[in-house]
Amino acid sequence: MEESKGRVCVTGGTGFIGSWIIKRLLQDGYSVNTTVRLHQGHKKDVSFLTSLPGASQGLQILGADLSDPESFSAAIEGCIGVFHVATPVDFELREPEEVVTKRSIDGALGILKACLNSKTVKRVVYTSSASTVTYSGKEEMMDESSWSDVDYLRASKPLGWSYAVSKTLTEKAVLEFGEQNGLDVVTLIPTFVFGPFICPKLPSSVRNSLDFVFGEKSQFGVVLQTDMVHVDDVARAHIFLLEHPNPKGRYTCSQCSVTFERISELVSAKYPEFRSLTVDSSMKHIEGTKGPYLSSKKLIDAGFVFEYGLEEMVEDAIQCCKEKGLPVKSDQSKKNRRLKKMEQRKGRVCVTGGTGFIGSWIIKRLLQDGYSVNTTVRPDPEHKKDVSFLTSLPGASQRLQILSADLSNPESFSAAIEGCIGVFHVATPVDFELSEPEEVVTKRSIDGALGILKACLNSKTVKRVVYTSSASAVVSNGKEEEVIDESSWSNVDNLRASKLFGWSYAVSKTLTEKAVLEFGEQNGLDVVTLIPVFVFGPFICTKLPGSVQHSLNFAFGEKSGFGSILQTPMVHVDDVARAHIFLLEHPNPKGSSSKQIEGVKLPDLSSKKLIDAGFVYKYGPEEMLDDAIQCCKEKGLPVGCDKI
Repeated sequence: MEESKGRVCVTGGTGFIGSWIIKRLLQDGYSVNTTVRLHQGHKKDVSFLTSLPGASQGLQILGADLSDPESFSAAIEGCIGVFHVATPVDFELREPEEVVTKRSIDGALGILKACLNSKTVKRVVYTSSASTVTYSGKEEMMDESSWSDVDYLRASKPLGWSYAVSKTLTEKAVLEFGEQNGLDVVTLIPTFVFGPFICPKLPSSVRNSLDFVFGEKSQFGVVLQTDMVHVDDVARAHIFLLEHPNPKGRYTCSQCSVTFERISELVSAKYPEFRSLTVDSSMKHIEGTKGPYLSSKKLIDAGFVFEYGLEEMVEDAIQCCKEKGLPVKSDQSKKNRRLKKMEQRKGRVCVTGGTGFIGSWIIKRLLQDGYSVNTTVRPDPEHKKDVSFLTSLPGASQRLQILSADLSNPESFSAAIEGCIGVFHVATPVDFELSEPEEVVTKRSIDGALGILKACLNSKTVKRVVYTSSASAVVSNGKEEEVIDESSWSNVDNLRASKLFGWSYAVSKTLTEKAVLEFGEQNGLDVVTLIPVFVFGPFICTKLPGSVQHSLNFAFGEKSGFGSILQTPMVHVDDVARAHIFLLEHPNPKGSSSKQIEGVKLPDLSSKKLIDAGFVYKYGPEEMLDDAIQCCKEKGLPVGCDKI
């Protein structure tokens, strides 16, 4: 057998993919050396490998560890090919990302050096991951020509970011080493690997895929749509690349892109004994990400043929779980704890003006999304200000810090910004009664904002600032247009001359927004601004927000509100909060210039730019009104009167 096919090495042979590659190699007539990590004091159970057909004659198991790259030399000696599958996996972030990445790269390069020294290895196939492609800032269909943006991953810290950084930099390193040293190296990029397994432990990708299949809510915050591939197709693709006469570079390996709609249809038809969520009920309210479709055209054009579709993946995985006595629907409480730990490490951000309508809702959303939050409130020497509506938010006891700061003293924000990866500057002077001259209010607003931006620069950790502007910075532009967008600016001279209702606030917001964008451009600080219109909906702050009061007056035809608004665009507060976070996490808000302002989608004020960037609105006028009225009722506030 060995004389006809030769001996190959598979690193990480006890894992999901590695063990299936071994199974396939033995079936195909290869002799196999595989490596497992050394376990001091006890022996690792490898009977699931040694019991494979052909293993007694064709399989050798050796100890090796990525922390000691030279330990792989014995396993590689005499081999004609190497499948480097072993990789550090640390989704719980027990170690710093830099440590994990260094171990991965050093281990991989050590293995490649052993391949060179062997004088027998003709080709190395490195097992990469879709995470090396999908965080590239592109949308829709992608392929192996894309690379994930490591700087973005390190700044935004999405779920699994450390693993994605490690895999991206390791794949780049092995390809570069191969090119520089004349070693034939190709990489395979599988998406979510699904199907049966021979290892004793339920593989995480199978568990997560089953959660996806059966509508487990804990996973919906992670994926709403994903690409999948059968484990046997992945193993076959590895061997295909080893045997191909002349493969080059990277190859994506993905059979299908799966949506909830397709999953729901399949499960309902095939497995009536399992309760599955339907698209028409609770699934439509669940949030999550929709990954881009990864094309396998290059692999298919090279001659590879996928043998399995979605139905086979689901059926084979469920059947395997049943045969092993494993529950098909996993323990949610354990998984929830694990996800909570991972989400808590998403990074720390700062929200100025956290007791306000918008600021408090942004905090609520950030905590839900797994961020740690510093927020600022104006100094309260007598400690009479009630912030219990913030401290009682889910996750606040562990991940919310409230600090004092005031726009009149910009340096007071430094402590809140220190160590943050992003800042939402929401705080703003509001003086509709004109108790102070406009010039005083505007100066306080600009000085405060620029002081905050300087603190962001000094922090060395802040990657992006999202400034909360106002529609008043756009709509008073002196033009008569039915539809305007963020390319317009309000005319400050006209505002100061006409003194329309709210003119002082409009001047302050317009000049402050211009100042922050100019500062960002001049100082290399990533600054984007969001321009919400009339913000409507529920509220968690104790005081009835002015925009909600006016919107309710408008909704119920109360004349008191008609002096300032006869027709107005509106937006739900949750969409506003989500849009802020969207702009923080977006890999590259459109355009290289700092003067990039994002609008809100409502009649007369277009938010085409925000929508084109990928943001999706969840709420319409009906939800805004319903949520606002319900919130007022719950708080015991009257609805639909002239003076609420």
